Amino acid sequence: MRVYTAQNGDRLDQIVFKEYGSLKVFEKVVEANPGLKNRTILQDGEVINLPVVTIEKTKIKEVKTLW
Repeated sequence: MRVYTAQNGDRLDQIVFKEYGSLKVFEKVVEANPGLKNRTILQDGEVINLPVVTIEKTKIKEVKTLW
């Protein structure tokens, strides 16, 4: 598990997107930080636990054109 130290005004969703490149794991991060469940903006110096997770990539279907 990694940790992230918040700066005043950071939001958990922004941190998750920045660290994982997706919000698919947002609930996993909240589970690792139960005290942040009902909060939006973080305080300067708060430590956020970032669990190690694997994100499955979505397969892109081949695009076919009509002409």
